[in-house]
Amino acid sequence: MKTELAGRRLQDRYVLEEPLDSGGMAEVWRARDDVLGRPVAVKILHDNLAQDPGFLERFRLEAVAAARLTHPAVVRVFDTGVDDGVCFIVMELFEGRNLAEILGEHRHLDPPEAVTIAQSVLDVLGHAHAEGVIHRDVKPGNVLVGPGGTVKVTDFGIAKAAFAGDITTTGKLLGTALYLAPEQVADQPADHRADLYALGIVLYEMLTGRPPFKAETDLATATMRLTQDPRPPGSLRAGIPRSLERVVMRALARDPDERFQNAEEMRAALDRVGGTRTVSELPAPTRRPEPRADELSARSFIRSWLLVPVAILALAAIVVVAGLLLGGLELGGPLGIRPAPGGNGGPYRIAAATDHDPEGDGQENPELAGLAIDADPGSSWQTERYNSPELGGLKSGVGLLLDLGRPREVGAVRLLTTLPDWRFELRGSNHPSSFSRFADGDGETSFVADEDTTVEVEPLRVRYLLVWITSLPPADGGYRADIARVQVLPPS
Repeated sequence: MKTELAGRRLQDRYVLEEPLDSGGMAEVWRARDDVLGRPVAVKILHDNLAQDPGFLERFRLEAVAAARLTHPAVVRVFDTGVDDGVCFIVMELFEGRNLAEILGEHRHLDPPEAVTIAQSVLDVLGHAHAEGVIHRDVKPGNVLVGPGGTVKVTDFGIAKAAFAGDITTTGKLLGTALYLAPEQVADQPADHRADLYALGIVLYEMLTGRPPFKAETDLATATMRLTQDPRPPGSLRAGIPRSLERVVMRALARDPDERFQNAEEMRAALDRVGGTRTVSELPAPTRRPEPRADELSARSFIRSWLLVPVAILALAAIVVVAGLLLGGLELGGPLGIRPAPGGNGGPYRIAAATDHDPEGDGQENPELAGLAIDADPGSSWQTERYNSPELGGLKSGVGLLLDLGRPREVGAVRLLTTLPDWRFELRGSNHPSSFSRFADGDGETSFVADEDTTVEVEPLRVRYLLVWITSLPPADGGYRADIARVQVLPPS
């Protein structure tokens, strides 16, 4: 920040008071308009760029482009000029914080909050695109959140004004590397759909707390998206609705023709997801840090075990009462579950589910393991994404370990998946430590998962059951499998 500019008067009207922010092209100052007697924000181009005619022209176009936009969620531009070598733009002073600061404090937002912000940004982009203006630098730092949840978009500093032609700088990537669309990285013509891609990245970051691509350098980060698709947000953080995940993944399609074709279309998709909460008054975080994935799994396991005695007592009471009312009920199957037609009992209650990755880093999306045994088939545990069906040749498999609470007679296992055609084996034991190592060619039978697969096995009395996945189907530009629901059944 050039603090020596404090007190400087530009064009005998705008008095610079204090610096607010600094970016790659300019720094922003809080200032006072002595003519109209109001506070304003003044953006001042960096000295080294002010000597470049190309940058000066792009800076001028910022004022021209933004001045054409009269949307209430666009930071208004009042004036522009040059004063003794200082190039500046005078803008509305918006009291609030940018989204980058909010995410820095809170890591991620709840889905309704993220959707609400994205909806507001899409309203702005729809208006801008209709006026022939492409922002080209949509990122959290350019999204402002103020009192009452008001959202505004700022910084059309590298916007492409369609009416003025395309001003570029040879060899220079315009926009922030983390948010560039693939066509921008490849130096190909980019239209308004590049803004939708960038907003898809912003939405991904709001939901997961991290961008979908991150490498050691800006260039490496930018080029990753030329050949790779991001992991679905739900594979990084539980609780993201599938409908919202689909919106994000479509926005991040590498081919512009496969994305939403305009802001209104993406806005309508988010409207169907719903967003009602605001982040206007988010306090600085005072809650405890989020538990690590291994702690989360352990806590879920303990909570599940504490519930087992309660569930057994409650179920036993129901059976006794039903028996008295019906004049004697012939019980069959574990826990007094009445056999279904055909003699097969209902599914056992699974006390806990944990990921199993003994040949890797010991973790395979552990925070999602519980989603495979909950009552919602729309949520799922997912493997990590690999670069080949054979898990990259790095390991013989990964799995989901089920704890039945106590030894049970197992006769069948039912699996639901949204990604069919992966191969798996079933293994049982009364000691979870026995699953720590596996040898190739051990004679285990392999199965192929369809969307709904029931595998009958030779009856085996075990407490722990392992779904061991050995081959993955293609998904999301790589290979992965998921388990939306798993049920363990007694013998017929």
